[in-house]
Amino acid sequence: MPVDNILIIQENPRERMQIAESLENLGFHVNSVMDGFQAESACLKNDYKMIIADFGTPQFSGIDFLKKVKKKSHGTELLFVSENPVVEDAVDLMRCGAFDFIVKPLDKEQLELCVQKVFAKTGSKVQEKDHSFLSRKCRSFLQKKPVEIITKDSGMHTLLKMAARVANSSASVLIQGESGTGKELFARYIHEKSNRKDMPFVAVNCAALPEALLESELFGHEKGAFTGAVSKKPGKFELADNGTLFLDEITEMQLHLQAKLLRVLQENVVDRVGGTYPVDVDVRIVATTNRDVKEAMEKGDFRQDLYYRLNTIPIVIPPLRSRPGDLELLSKYFIKKYNIIDARNVKALTKEAFDFLSSQKFEGNVRELENIIHRAVLLADKENIEPEDLLMDGIPANKESLPDHEASSCNMEPGSLRKMEEKMIFHTLDSTEGNRTHAAKILGISVRTLRNKLNEYKQGGRS
Repeated sequence: MPVDNILIIQENPRERMQIAESLENLGFHVNSVMDGFQAESACLKNDYKMIIADFGTPQFSGIDFLKKVKKKSHGTELLFVSENPVVEDAVDLMRCGAFDFIVKPLDKEQLELCVQKVFAKTGSKVQEKDHSFLSRKCRSFLQKKPVEIITKDSGMHTLLKMAARVANSSASVLIQGESGTGKELFARYIHEKSNRKDMPFVAVNCAALPEALLESELFGHEKGAFTGAVSKKPGKFELADNGTLFLDEITEMQLHLQAKLLRVLQENVVDRVGGTYPVDVDVRIVATTNRDVKEAMEKGDFRQDLYYRLNTIPIVIPPLRSRPGDLELLSKYFIKKYNIIDARNVKALTKEAFDFLSSQKFEGNVRELENIIHRAVLLADKENIEPEDLLMDGIPANKESLPDHEASSCNMEPGSLRKMEEKMIFHTLDSTEGNRTHAAKILGISVRTLRNKLNEYKQGGRS
């Protein structure tokens, strides 16, 4: 049996599978675990040339784990990823010998580039692996396929036609819209319709990174540029060369970085942190924001010259509540999607469940609807989704929350709401194999609330 090339340490099962799938498609032999205990056990049994570790994994200390691995095998390289990075953590890890520290959401091209660099550095050859253990349906769904924007709204179709027409140009695009409307999906759609489609699409969330880390992530740095910069690192602009750079939440970028960004757009060169000469880049910028940009300019939070440079092609995506015809279409799509991912067999929403959804404001837009449908697919114990399967802010839909003409048909016995809540919680725990963090995320409650609920049930007689 061959030794595993790569170990993935990631709590989220879908992210774990997506990373493994991406690397296995390149021919690497991959093993994956969900927490720190399993990671230490795996490292005792196997030698890995590379470990990809999520910094937020339970029972996992990045620094301690890194030191243990380096003590056991100096040839193992560790790549750390984090959704909410702290500069001090990144610096400490790099000082202790981490190969790199990158920010989620993971960009496929950047991940593959890091892995290829590690194996090029060690001179290792990629091993073959049989992929038959993965579900064929699951593989086909998770594989990269053309971006599909689900809509029958005439206004959305007009935007899509415009996006397709301008895709081949080099003009910057500014996409505005409420959170959850699908701004990144539109950005990917433009990329795939462009003559850059075979080149990288690199995404950066400008709000998720501290100012110092964002500058290095965007523009790169030279070795020794700051404490912890133990090697030269290309920035996102260089990684996206000849492709598309997606700048999410652009209005959250600090003003001095906005000035540096403006220079890149005007001159097509980047200045690495600590660099002595500019680096030529050819990048198409697609930026997004959910803020009122003109209001941000009036407050002095956003540069006017940058706005006009980015706003060459303006796209404003309407909220879900203004296109009610898409509600049924999207619900069917998400039911199908999560039937495949979570191995369920839910057929549809009942009329009562759909009427309940239709009465909601969906301030979180399509993202909120997707989360609701995902939970409902997991919680439904019949072939169709009932109103009680729709969990809103941790509370099941009931006769008080249904539209008036439906409430009369719901005859709930005293105490049934509590029983329904208990049933949903244990059903979700079963579906996540007892993972409380994952279950709480699906239920839309905190882990602490879930723990308190379980203690209540235990005191009430359920173990």
